[in-house]
Amino acid sequence: MMVLRIAKALMCAVNVESALRSIHQNLSSLKPHGVLLISNRGSGDSCYYLDPPRGEKFLEMNHQECRKLRKMLEAVSLDRPAGPLILDHGSHVVAPFSSDVHGGYIALQWKERPPLRIQRGARTMLPFIAELAGVRLTSLLHQQNCDELVHEQHEAHAAEESRLVEELRASESEAVVAREIAAQDELTGLQNRRGFLAKSEQCLLIARRQRMACAVIFADVDGLKNVNDKLGHAAGDALIREASQLFRSAFRHADVVGRVGGDEFAACTFDNATLRAITERILARIAEFNLAHPGEQALSLSIGVINCDSSGAESLSDYLLQADNEMYRDKRRDRRAAS
Repeated sequence: MMVLRIAKALMCAVNVESALRSIHQNLSSLKPHGVLLISNRGSGDSCYYLDPPRGEKFLEMNHQECRKLRKMLEAVSLDRPAGPLILDHGSHVVAPFSSDVHGGYIALQWKERPPLRIQRGARTMLPFIAELAGVRLTSLLHQQNCDELVHEQHEAHAAEESRLVEELRASESEAVVAREIAAQDELTGLQNRRGFLAKSEQCLLIARRQRMACAVIFADVDGLKNVNDKLGHAAGDALIREASQLFRSAFRHADVVGRVGGDEFAACTFDNATLRAITERILARIAEFNLAHPGEQALSLSIGVINCDSSGAESLSDYLLQADNEMYRDKRRDRRAAS
C-alpha cells in the first residue's frame, strides 16, 4: 500500500522538491531526518538534500550532507552495488536507481543511528522506492536542467540587452557632450555662433507657439582694438572673457547667451521686462565691475535690444540685424556724448 501511495505521489510531482517531499511524507514510519538524491548524469553529478525540519528552506543542492554521502559512496568498492547499502554505522541507507536509469542513488539519512527495526524497514522499502523514483526523478531532473538552462539563457539575454542599452545611453550621452563641446566658444565658455543660433531658433519657436515675451540682445566690447594694440592680444582676450561673464550674469540660466563674433555677444531671453530695463541691468553689472577694479582698463559695452513679435514672421537673423543696428546707434550716441 505504501509503495502504491509513493508511486501515485511521484507521478503527481512537478519538480524534484515535491518528489522528495512525497517520499519523505510516505516514509514517516521510518522517521528519516532527510532524503538525498544523487544523479550521475552526462551533464554532471548533482545532489539534492531534503531537510523537512528546516521549514521553508526545504531543498538544497550540494548541501554538506550531499558531500558527506558522496565520500561514503566513493569508499564503497563496488562501482554500482546491486542492493541497498547501510553506511556510516547505519545513519544512511542508500539504494541505486534501477539499471535502466542513467546513474543515481536515493538515500535516507538520520542524525543518529536508528534502531535495527527502522534500518531493516528502510533496506526493504528503499529499493522499491528507488525503482519507482529513478525514472520519474531522472525526468524531473532533466526538466529542471532544461528550465535552468532556459532561465540562464534568459538571464544572459537580459544582461546582454541591459549592457547594450547602457552602451547606447553612454553613446548618446557622449554624443550630447560632443555636441555641447562643438557648440561652445573656447575662449569664453559661452555658446559659439552656431550653438547660439540653433538654440535661439528653438526659443523663438517656443515664444511664438506659447505667445511668450521674447527679446534679442546684441552687444560688443568698446575699445578692444586699442587694448590689443597697446597691451597685446592676451590682454584683449582677458577683456573679452571678463565682458562675456558680465554679459552672461545679466541673464537667467534658461536664456541663451553666446559669443557670435570676435568682440560681439548676443542673447535670446524670455524676459517680459522693458528694453530699457534689460539694458540697464547689463550696464549695472559693468558699473559694479569697474567700481571693483579701479585703475584698470574700464570695461564698456555698446548694447542693442529688440523685442520679438510672437505673431510676426521675422526670422532670428532679422532680429539679430535689428539688434545690431540698435547697438550701433547706441555706440554713436556714446561717441557724440564723449565729444
